[in-house]
Amino acid sequence: MSENSTLAGSPLPNNNNNASVLKENEKSFQLNQNGFYNKSNNDKSTLNNSSTLNSAMTDSSPSPMTTTKEGVVDKESQQLARNHSKQLRQGASDDEQHDNPLAKLGQARKNFLLFIFSVATFIDICNVSGVAVAVAQISQDIRLDTSQIVWIITSYSLCFAAFLLFAGRLSDLFPAQIVFEGGFFVLGILSLVTSFVTSNKYGFLILRGLGGIAGAMTIPSAYHLTVHMFPDPTEQQAKLALLGMAGAVGNVLGLVLAGICMLANYRWFFRVLAILCILFTILCVILLPFTGSTYIPDPNVPRWKRLDFIGVIIMTGSLICFILALTQGPIDGWGSASFIAPFVICFPLAIAFFFWEARIDPKSAVLPSSVWQTTNIVISSLAIGIAFPFWATSQLLYATWFQEAFGWKPIHVAAAILPQGITALLIGGLTQAVPQIITKPRYSMPIGGILIIIAEILQVFSDGGAHKDYWRYCFPAFILGSAGAVITYFASAINVVTYCPPEMAGVAGGLTQVLAQIAGAITLAVQASFEGNGLTDWKLVGRRSFYFQIAWTAVLTIQYVILYKTPGTPEEEHEAARKRIAAKGGETGVIST
Repeated sequence: MSENSTLAGSPLPNNNNNASVLKENEKSFQLNQNGFYNKSNNDKSTLNNSSTLNSAMTDSSPSPMTTTKEGVVDKESQQLARNHSKQLRQGASDDEQHDNPLAKLGQARKNFLLFIFSVATFIDICNVSGVAVAVAQISQDIRLDTSQIVWIITSYSLCFAAFLLFAGRLSDLFPAQIVFEGGFFVLGILSLVTSFVTSNKYGFLILRGLGGIAGAMTIPSAYHLTVHMFPDPTEQQAKLALLGMAGAVGNVLGLVLAGICMLANYRWFFRVLAILCILFTILCVILLPFTGSTYIPDPNVPRWKRLDFIGVIIMTGSLICFILALTQGPIDGWGSASFIAPFVICFPLAIAFFFWEARIDPKSAVLPSSVWQTTNIVISSLAIGIAFPFWATSQLLYATWFQEAFGWKPIHVAAAILPQGITALLIGGLTQAVPQIITKPRYSMPIGGILIIIAEILQVFSDGGAHKDYWRYCFPAFILGSAGAVITYFASAINVVTYCPPEMAGVAGGLTQVLAQIAGAITLAVQASFEGNGLTDWKLVGRRSFYFQIAWTAVLTIQYVILYKTPGTPEEEHEAARKRIAAKGGETGVIST
């Protein structure tokens, strides 16, 4: 390419300034044969054969988009320069991650934005855990039958889980900050409206479901933004730990927040969440610059066609049927049609989903097959199912038992379970000083698993925490179990996000939350099946539930330890994953040119 040519191959007057601009463009946008960006100054700028820009470069005739006026570069070159300066392109090397405008923000500003992302994660989890304390009052107000009470929680969590991967896809295709801010703001508005719709059960449940969809928009986009805001692997893992800690803390402090609000009325729980959502959305809009998306537009395929609507519909149907079956089984019986029908349907749908995702272009898949090329992702995905089942089963069982057996008020129940949240907060903070909790999962995973198993054993013999048994068994169990849950979650989920190439951050973040939700739904269904007609005997209900949890935790921990492969550095794993993806299907990532 001569100095007197544009990147599109059209003539340009021999102007020194223009020549230097074009040389910089050539150096900035060099690509290797797989379509990855690199910074080599010795290679000529080349493009992927499938790219429409390639034909423009090889065409020696003037481009209709090119203007030859003095000192003006053709529009295509200008657009490339703008894209490079405003966004980090798909497939960029790890060194180039540091050129992202988000990475160049001031440290204090980045930390506060991370705090906003953490608040969003906290609120999403609060919408499930906090409402669990208020279900009795809510069900009376909206006149729900006993068999329908579970939908106060399920309507949110089901929609939340079903749309997480779609939200991850949106975050990777469209500007992640728009996805985050839009979802966070809408969640605030829906929470406010929900607080006033407490006389119509259908309106209440529909609003809860829509809130779950809005909440799902904030999680993958927060992970996407965090990964690009902190490109250094060591710092990135530490910040992702803080983001994950917010969810763990929300699991418990949601109970506390709800208990405090219920001193007035449960409606104030939704109103407080609405205030927090709207306030922090405004702060985010002010502090978070618009940087565009990591998607490079393809003139041959509109962006909306990359959303994989068919895959989303199949996946959503499968998740809804699966969680619906596990919800209705303990209520109507495992032999009832309300369990058998959705349970049977969910598996063909799941098979159809993975078949569809493997057949279509990875550039358009909501869960690309390329995601599974990441080292240890299968065993890590299974291990994600350790942490949230511990919190979900212990909190729901004890919260119900304390109120029904002991007659405790919600604020008393929240205070009793508070040690779980405080421990999660402390362990999350400890990862900043002891990063090996995250970076050495071969050792931290079994430690966390053992702590949870010890906690489950203590809970088996707690007799529901009656009298001094709370301090002898429940209190240490809450501390040990919550510490183990945080450790196992960090060792699995954070490493999934860290070792996936950054261009897959949205999908990876969504995947971790989907897996956690599914694991929680399974273990809660098993626990509910032990309850039968109610909590009448702790030895019958509590012990069997916690024995199951011991086996569940042991199996998932052992498979991780046995099958774990020592990975390279995050940079090495990113490049290795891209090479495996390219070798398998010729694709460079979730979306490529």
